[in-house]
Amino acid sequence: MRFHRPLALTALALAAALPLAASADAPERRREPPPPAELPPPGAQRIEIDVSFPDWQYTGTFRLRDASGATVDEGVARDMGGFPAGGGVVERVLEGGRGTLRVRLTTARKGAALPVVGRWTVLDGTGAYAALAAKGTFTSCSSGNPGRSSLYEQWYMLGHAR
Repeated sequence: MRFHRPLALTALALAAALPLAASADAPERRREPPPPAELPPPGAQRIEIDVSFPDWQYTGTFRLRDASGATVDEGVARDMGGFPAGGGVVERVLEGGRGTLRVRLTTARKGAALPVVGRWTVLDGTGAYAALAAKGTFTSCSSGNPGRSSLYEQWYMLGHAR
């Protein structure tokens, strides 16, 4: 079988241009870059905080774990204003057996849009958390209940504390 070079080059050019033409009228998808990575401060320990709210409720539960996965504290989580009303910033109060933490969560997104990701930092604390300094990243998702869930019911916060 013999190919004519001009015909083969034309076919290659068409094959390369077709995907571009097909995507030219597709809606533009905005992509937000993830928050920049930060190194943990010297002497900091890895922590995880899982927060769960029942469907459309402002009071839920939290569990704080250390790097080994052992539960350090658990208790009541209170939402002090959601992201849609807070313009990208919200505070959570975590009341556990060892003390109380007030945490600020900040996201680049405003309103109810996926994915809900951002950074968190401990503002202040009482009891065992009075001198705690901690910060990290978070993500949020729904509980998965069809027709009843919101994007803000399950929170997964990873970070470092000292």
